[in-house]
Amino acid sequence: MAKYICMKYSLFFAVVQLLIFPVNSLKSVRPLVTKSSLSPLTEPVETKKEEIKYTSDMKIDKTNVLTLMKDIDNKNVDEVFYTDDYKNLYFRELEPIAGSPFKQVETNPLITNRILTMTDKNDVKTYIMEMPTNPIVQGFNTILGAGESLIGPFIVFAVIRSILIMQSMQNGPMGGGSNPFLPGGKKSKTEMTKLTVENSNITLSSWAGSPEIFEECTEIVSYLKNATIYENAGAEIPKGILLEGPPGTGKTLLAKAIASETEANFISASASEFIELFVGMGAARIRGLFNEARENAPCIIFIDEIDSIGRQRGAGINMGNDEREQTLNQLLAEMDGFTQNTGVLVIAATNRRDVLDSALLRPGRFDRIVNVPLPDKNSRRSILQVHMKNKKMEDNINIDFLAEITSGFSGAELKNLVNEAAIFAARVGETVITQKNLEDALEKLVVGIIKKTDTRPEDALERVALHELGHAIAAHKFSEYFVLKKVTIESTYSGAGGYTLFNELPDISEGGMYTKDLLKKRIVIALAGKAAELVFYGDKHVSLGAIQDLKQANEIAQQMIGNYGMGNELEVFYNENVDAGRNPFLGKTMGSGSKYSEKTKEKFDKEALEILNEAFKEAIDIITSEKSNIELIKNVLLEMKSIKGDYFNDLIKSYRG
Repeated sequence: MAKYICMKYSLFFAVVQLLIFPVNSLKSVRPLVTKSSLSPLTEPVETKKEEIKYTSDMKIDKTNVLTLMKDIDNKNVDEVFYTDDYKNLYFRELEPIAGSPFKQVETNPLITNRILTMTDKNDVKTYIMEMPTNPIVQGFNTILGAGESLIGPFIVFAVIRSILIMQSMQNGPMGGGSNPFLPGGKKSKTEMTKLTVENSNITLSSWAGSPEIFEECTEIVSYLKNATIYENAGAEIPKGILLEGPPGTGKTLLAKAIASETEANFISASASEFIELFVGMGAARIRGLFNEARENAPCIIFIDEIDSIGRQRGAGINMGNDEREQTLNQLLAEMDGFTQNTGVLVIAATNRRDVLDSALLRPGRFDRIVNVPLPDKNSRRSILQVHMKNKKMEDNINIDFLAEITSGFSGAELKNLVNEAAIFAARVGETVITQKNLEDALEKLVVGIIKKTDTRPEDALERVALHELGHAIAAHKFSEYFVLKKVTIESTYSGAGGYTLFNELPDISEGGMYTKDLLKKRIVIALAGKAAELVFYGDKHVSLGAIQDLKQANEIAQQMIGNYGMGNELEVFYNENVDAGRNPFLGKTMGSGSKYSEKTKEKFDKEALEILNEAFKEAIDIITSEKSNIELIKNVLLEMKSIKGDYFNDLIKSYRG
């Protein structure tokens, strides 16, 4: 405390000093060029100081240092002027070589000093140059001079304000802070929380995803609408529901639907809105949020992307008690603290449950954790039907086919697919969406925008055709696992010179049972493009077109050894560092260090490389055995640009006879 008082009084005396001594006495004086600021090999040259007058019509040409040095050596200059900052040199050529005789050289203090040394040796006079004052600059200086009388009071105000801010910060976010002019001070409820209480008009009938999630949400609605029945039975109503799942799976939609079904008010907020630069603002906004909800009970609070404030405390890059942690502490207290939240339900959404603080996930806060997964085939069919309801579709739309080939799509991506198809139809003046519009939209979403004009030479197109046919032949070879959809040499704006579309059989993709043999075959297909270039062009003429294929193949091989236990020696090994999306900035992994010995790491790298080498050898064997068929199909592909999977299979059968 004594130290703090001393600091305040030292600041006070500093202010008094500023008031006693005029501000004019604080003006800086431009230092002279000293030996320490110049080259140690040269001595500064003493020169005369003379005021040089220039006329407005005088023309001065810019030149370089070499020209000036030559003029000095050739006795073509008798005077050199330089500015007091040693950054500009002016001279007049006695016999002008070109342009105006008056020259300017922009330089630096070191070179200027060396030029001055040259002038001294060659008996060239040197002068410090004082340029005439610009009227605008002079006027500006006058304004500054008039304002100097205001600097003292301004500094006093700044110091006093700093002391008040420090006192406010010491009081903490829970107390003090009543000054509205200081950061963290009291504000109006609307300004502090930035909330909007609304009535949601979305019902659970709008949900077209997994039926199990629908049942879970229906049960939650029953809790809220029939709270008395559950309370009489001794059951406690859930205080919080955490919706976890990939982006675009409908977590926000579910929260709004639950609010609508329970006829409750709905307040939505993004977790990132609570974090501010000033200490205590996040906690204050959390308090304002819950106070607003209590006043509008029954009310549902929806916090999107809660991992912004709910990450594990004491982990990650910042391990201190920062503003985010204070905000989280306030949220924990509001959800299950001394204050009763009767009629208030908290629903939060996140893509990263694994980084959330354990105190946030315990019963009493988020009692229910609902996983909202990516839709399966049946759910995708239902979602597509929902988004096609209000659009004109042709009669022969194959929704089952679309649901099959959109494996891994979220609900938001399926909505975007139908919307892109509508844009494709409108682009050609149609109002009815066709199957082709949907397939073209899908291709755009998967591979990007296709270039309409191809300026590549014939030999480049031929190389791309052979590369893509390598992928296609390998996918056709493993027809027990994969279905070839399309092979093309059309380039895209995403950087692909061509592409091959294929996917796993529906039973495999929906079941999720990927075997070791299937994953190896997947690597073979990825490396078959590079293998085709090797077989047709030789090892020395393989291009860099396989860079993405190599990246994909290496990722699969590392996951096979590090995550799936598919190694020879490392059959029961799991390497958490291979997990997709692991990031020390998200918490929990920062500073944990390596858990594996160097010997284990060497085995891991060795076995992953063995899988890749075996797959590449198998790809070369496949391309070699099908070389003649690839040559024949290449000509068809160069002519047609694109070949559908079914037509490709027919070509292979006809060539094999």
